[in-house]
Amino acid sequence: MAVESKVEQIKTEFSESMEFIAALCSANVTMGDVLTSFDHELEQISAQNFSLRRAIQESYARERTRDRTIETLTTKITELQRRMDEVSGKP
Repeated sequence: MAVESKVEQIKTEFSESMEFIAALCSANVTMGDVLTSFDHELEQISAQNFSLRRAIQESYARERTRDRTIETLTTKITELQRRMDEVSGKP
């Protein structure tokens, strides 16, 4: 009977070990799913970040163009004012 009892104990321990291994495998699959989800979210965030950077760069380019236009117009206005002053005889 001692042998039968020991065999039953080993069967029970083996069964419990197999259940534990199955739980670990399930947790591993779940963790893989979570990591895949994180990876997908990070890809989306990266794409949005790229789009925002491009939009900011385009905005800066428009701002530089606007500033150059203002500078050019200011120069032209100053030159026109100088010419008008010359024509009217002002120093």
